Amino acid sequence: MKPYISVVVPAKNEEKVIEKCLKALKNQTMHCEIIVVDGHSTDNTLKIAKRYADKIILDNKKGISDARNIGAKIASGEIVAYCDADAIPRKRWVETIAKNIKNSIGLYGPIIPYNGNKKTRISIRFLNKIVQLLHKLGHPCICGANMAFKRSAIIKHRFNVKMSILEDYEMGNRLKKYGKICYYTKLAMPISSRRYEGSIFYTVFFHYLRNVYRLERGKRIDPANYWSQLDK
Repeated sequence: MKPYISVVVPAKNEEKVIEKCLKALKNQTMHCEIIVVDGHSTDNTLKIAKRYADKIILDNKKGISDARNIGAKIASGEIVAYCDADAIPRKRWVETIAKNIKNSIGLYGPIIPYNGNKKTRISIRFLNKIVQLLHKLGHPCICGANMAFKRSAIIKHRFNVKMSILEDYEMGNRLKKYGKICYYTKLAMPISSRRYEGSIFYTVFFHYLRNVYRLERGKRIDPANYWSQLDK
């Protein structure tokens, strides 16, 4: 039977975390097609993916946006959802997407860390509040770790391959011109806090929101400079 929802998981050298993610997708209350787009991993990521994924394909070494486009292109479902390799989707994640995306072109929800220190967990909770506020103001701050779109929409309006950061935000604000983008608080996604530990305020408030502002003003973002600053 053709799946209604396909889930795309971009991954590169994620052997330590991807099995929990794929197991969680396999155990959803609603069947989904699992697609792993691999970034030419040199560890056991592909070996693990073969145990769970319905489709596995290598990316073109052009970054996350291109990987997302590749996954959507080979997806069989009417809806294409995305999560990160270090996410652990709740059992009803796919079912929740199916029930709430019908009158929308896209849907996304908050992220919640399943590990990390108290400061990081509080900070991410605060970040979710900001995202919710910005959504109400007409700026969908879609998170690539927890999003879904009608496949027809993202085949026609592909992720911008020139962007290696904020590609999810840019996609949401481009798609809102063609249909409704929803933020659903109950569509929470447990993720690893590894990208936020120790630098959440610096990462989010100085760089993420600053570059969201630059995008809104039509200014160019330098990805190399962005990531080099975050590594400081």
